[in-house]
Amino acid sequence: RECLRRSSASQLARLEAKERRIRAKGAEESESDPQDEMLRGRGRLSWAGVWLSRVWLVLVQLALLYMIVRLSIPVVKNLISLHQAMNTSFDSFELLNTYGAFGSVTKVRKEVIIMGTNDEHPTASSNWQEYEFICKPGRVDRRPCTISPYHYRLDWLMWFAGFGAKEGGWLPHVAYKLLRGDQNALYLMAHNPFRDAPPRHIRAAHFVYRFTNRAEVGFFGPLFGQGPWWKREFEAEYPLLGGESIVSLDSPALKEYARKHKWDT
Repeated sequence: RECLRRSSASQLARLEAKERRIRAKGAEESESDPQDEMLRGRGRLSWAGVWLSRVWLVLVQLALLYMIVRLSIPVVKNLISLHQAMNTSFDSFELLNTYGAFGSVTKVRKEVIIMGTNDEHPTASSNWQEYEFICKPGRVDRRPCTISPYHYRLDWLMWFAGFGAKEGGWLPHVAYKLLRGDQNALYLMAHNPFRDAPPRHIRAAHFVYRFTNRAEVGFFGPLFGQGPWWKREFEAEYPLLGGESIVSLDSPALKEYARKHKWDT
């Protein structure tokens, strides 16, 4: 009986200790730390701020989209109009506008071909050798180049020169540099036919270029070496200075032009 009594007392003590531990744990959980509460509050506020910022961003983007669409209406109307206005703004703040390098493109391609010769008294029938630019059309068997992403500015200017004969400007300067064998100018060329010494005379001529067609070069054409890429016809001499298309370092007009623009200094 004494052993049973002691065992019952021991079990009762363990149950009471367990109950006290449970009560103590519950009390700890019920008593919240003020700092924890503050952090939880900040977390709720931060999430609310995130959602508010997202909503605000969406509203700003929608407003910007509406403004762009609204201001684009006159721009699009101008785009599909038969009388387009190029490089024009349609609102007081000039936020949207039309831009175009050319309102129209010519249907005929004219190229200025630069040639050189060492003949002492050159004529149109002399032995002229052509300079090849990096990208602009020259030889008819040469594939059209890809200009992106680099812009060949001299080739681009030569294309403008082909629109019409106009004396003076920058083209006589190119001829002057070629006559002097200027390495900076020759660096802009794809082919220099006068590697040993510069030519005595430089000539500019106007040619009309067009692409070859299937009847001339076959179905696959020049892609498989079946013919040239271009067909060209001589149109006229291209005047450089003084109405002359052929110049040299001894030309009075070129000498005066070089002195006036201080090319020798």
